[in-house]
Amino acid sequence: MKTLISLFVLSFASAGLAADKCPISGKPADASITSTGKDGKTVAFCCQKCKGKFDAKNK
Repeated sequence: MKTLISLFVLSFASAGLAADKCPISGKPADASITSTGKDGKTVAFCCQKCKGKFDAKNK
């Protein structure tokens, strides 16, 4: 039973981590490469190229 509960908890934890994806490429985001969207929210990207695309669209 403990194993089943552990697997359940781990599945939710890994699902939460997967939410941090680059909005341009869908790859995992790098927390050190960010920009601020029109709504004021901070967005993270996988690389500078994706950040540049985002910034160009959101001027």
